[in-house]
Amino acid sequence: MGDDIYRDLQARIDSYSIGFPATKTGVEMRILEHIFSPDEAAFYLHLSRTLEPAEAIAERAGMTTGEAEARLVTMTGKGLTFPKRVGDLTLYAAAPFMHGFYEHNAVMREDRTLMGLFEEYFTGGFIPRGRALRTVPVHAGIEGGKSVQPFDDVLKILQGKDRIGVMPCACAKKMQTLERGCRKPLEVCIAFDFYAEYAIEGLGVGRWIDRDEARAVLELADREGLVHQTGGDARNVECICNCCVDCCSSLRLLKFFPVPSKIAGANYRAQQVPDACTSCGTCVARCPMGALTMEGDALRLNIDRCIGCGLCASACTAGAIVLVQKDQAELRRPPSPERYTFMKSSLDYEADVKRWGG
Repeated sequence: MGDDIYRDLQARIDSYSIGFPATKTGVEMRILEHIFSPDEAAFYLHLSRTLEPAEAIAERAGMTTGEAEARLVTMTGKGLTFPKRVGDLTLYAAAPFMHGFYEHNAVMREDRTLMGLFEEYFTGGFIPRGRALRTVPVHAGIEGGKSVQPFDDVLKILQGKDRIGVMPCACAKKMQTLERGCRKPLEVCIAFDFYAEYAIEGLGVGRWIDRDEARAVLELADREGLVHQTGGDARNVECICNCCVDCCSSLRLLKFFPVPSKIAGANYRAQQVPDACTSCGTCVARCPMGALTMEGDALRLNIDRCIGCGLCASACTAGAIVLVQKDQAELRRPPSPERYTFMKSSLDYEADVKRWGG
């Protein structure tokens, strides 16, 4: 099979989710060769992003169901599929790069070589196709106690969820494996519905929690200066990630841009309250994008760098900085299903299950 199968594999994965683009260094090929055997690379090309039984995949691959099942079990153990158990039947879908085999391997494997390759890829040419996560504000610090849009309110999101899981942050785990990790809490990524179930029951990663514990995770994230980011389309929120700017691949990339505010897609921005600042510097230390600086005793806000996370406002005891909602013309709702590919909706996976009698 040789190099051609890995080129075919890279092209296929690049067509999924937010992509897996080629780079000048070819580090993406080294990632694939490290994770996939040549036989697994060829077999992956017979998978799709639709949940299917081994029998259907085996037919496309020209092998017996038993052979396909054995291959799928091995590849699932390597984080290369999304598994779903339905009674006595297991269904499988291809795991894209993100959200997919990057996160699975970062959490499941303390493989320093692979984590080094991921880090090289993220810092040396990876450019996602489309937006993966939306920055949403912490619950505290909104101007005048005004209500938050339901799709921007993490507590309201929790109220509508019954299947809730918490798991280690993949990016933080990757940096720990590289011995470059921070001291922030690790078990802070919240997933819902299909994404909680497949991780906990299919991959053995994370654990089930109730709404009260999920709320406690969000409160801990705020105290520790982590940024709330949600994934999902307009129909369903799939996750609330609580991200460290020193570890999170998306925040680190965002911080690199001169105007992060235009990329983050947040519906809120920081605003100073005249004559209220005590020059304590707490907000400056908590801002993940360097939007706040002290010039002598004066606080300065660079609105182009503000991503509306609210970490400044939630920690300001003097009330010198608040979050305000942007103008109506600037507001962004979660994307429509046809425009959001990062995380296939749990609703779509549930439709796949019904197709096979689940």
